[in-house]
Amino acid sequence: MADDIHDVIVVGAGPAGALCAYTLRRLGLSVLVLDKARFPRVKPCGGGLTIKTLALMPYSVAPVLEKFTRGLEFGFRTASGDRFRSLVGKHPICTFTVREKFDQFNFEQMLAVGAAFETIGRIETITESDDGVTVATADAHYRGRYLVGADGANSRVRRLLGLDAQIRRGFALEGVVPLARLARDVRPEFFFGVTRNGYGWLFPKADHVNVGLYTIDDDPSLSKEALRAYAKERLGSDEIDDVVGFPLGFGGDRRLPVRDRVVLVGDAAGYAEPLLGEGLHNAVKSGIAAAQAIFTAHSGGGRLQEAYRRRIAPLMDDLTRCRQMAAAFYPDLDRGRALVEISRPALLRGFAAGMTMVEMTNLLPFSAFFRPAKPSSLVELLAR
Repeated sequence: MADDIHDVIVVGAGPAGALCAYTLRRLGLSVLVLDKARFPRVKPCGGGLTIKTLALMPYSVAPVLEKFTRGLEFGFRTASGDRFRSLVGKHPICTFTVREKFDQFNFEQMLAVGAAFETIGRIETITESDDGVTVATADAHYRGRYLVGADGANSRVRRLLGLDAQIRRGFALEGVVPLARLARDVRPEFFFGVTRNGYGWLFPKADHVNVGLYTIDDDPSLSKEALRAYAKERLGSDEIDDVVGFPLGFGGDRRLPVRDRVVLVGDAAGYAEPLLGEGLHNAVKSGIAAAQAIFTAHSGGGRLQEAYRRRIAPLMDDLTRCRQMAAAFYPDLDRGRALVEISRPALLRGFAAGMTMVEMTNLLPFSAFFRPAKPSSLVELLAR
């Protein structure tokens, strides 16, 4: 039985929850983080950390960055055949990490600033009152003045509070191929059209390649056989280790997932973007935004809903733009390929500058003036 009352309870210790808890502690609030997993824990994820994500981090994550790239291979499978195009620029546009290591690093930073952590079983009830929130499991209850749901695409917090209305899921399937099995170097790749409304990817790490399939659809029927076929075609080996599927949370731009004392972040809020399925940037961004909004409300600066709305507005705009682009891109990949060709220099400069999709597309005519970002994580990685 947990009788202490905390300023904030955070459910979920992934990037969204850990960065929320870290920020809350730096702002002076007491925080209890709850998760069903013990850390370190394996977490399926491609492990691509964009420059815009590194720019958000309040500390350097260089110790868990394994590689960077200045370019990507873009493939398109359409009725007219397979087409490939290399996009290569002068500056880094993405870095790569192993998700288990990234999450553990953030977890340790969260603990280092004084956040408390407890492993729990299934949450049975969440009770809201005028002055706080109670989270109950079969074995204990936990009381906080505010609650943050950071528990992923299948969020228990979201479901118990009836905030599911606009959330839908995409799906991905991934595994790893040790570099020792391969006869050639591997470049980062997106191959659109190898799965319906999605793509296959290759992300090289220090000693392996992360290989996966993604679809914007809620389609857990993506098969291991399809993944092996893609790996065989692109890597020359269908021996894939640690294959696992995972959902992604979409639709967060259609409804603000916040109550008087509860806010959702990351995939729990539907903040993965549907165009490429990137979730880490918006997980970090929404986690930090939620912490700042809670601090504002706790300090008498207004209602939590309005404080969160202001801070999350740029993210919501970007999600809307990505949803619109996905709706135009995936049904006609020949047109998508042409758009990539036309916008190639702007995309490279925008990625290197750490810009969001809405920022890039709004400023497309001025892309020659984009300047590469230099977050501390990237500077330290390049210096190694």
